[in-house]
Amino acid sequence: MSLADEAGRTVDDRAAGLDDPYASDPRRPASSALTPWWRWLFLLPGLAAVLYGAHGLLTAGSRVPLGSWLTWFLGSALLHDLVLAPVWVGLGWLSARLLPRAARPAVVVGAAVTGALTLVALPFVLGFGADPANDSFLPRAYGRDLLLVALAVWVVAAGWALVAVRRSRVP
Repeated sequence: MSLADEAGRTVDDRAAGLDDPYASDPRRPASSALTPWWRWLFLLPGLAAVLYGAHGLLTAGSRVPLGSWLTWFLGSALLHDLVLAPVWVGLGWLSARLLPRAARPAVVVGAAVTGALTLVALPFVLGFGADPANDSFLPRAYGRDLLLVALAVWVVAAGWALVAVRRSRVP
């Protein structure tokens, strides 16, 4: 469905039965998301965890260097908003243009898993904290290992995509 077709719609067919408590009202998208009332109960544990963390951060005194923490916090937000999110959106746009619809979930999962693995392994690959006097501190070829694991992820993703495309073409 194109954006022009979507703009001409007044009511979303998927939300036509508004007796469903999970459906949103397309005429009131913001306020219909607030009901039913018990949805707010899921917000409370997360809000409590954030408040607990903020309290601990602010009352830790000299144990937590707030300047370093603030640099990390703002740096990670900027890294996400200026690098990761645009790359992810670009990859999504590109996959929508080049891949069959059935293959897209496999590619998205493969990209997400590879990205998460890379973020976790990057400090090891770059050798942060390595000590030349202690060879046992970072004893592996982490760059090679990351590439091998990423290759395995993409082999599985490609197999999944191939099976999904073949199944979608079977009458």
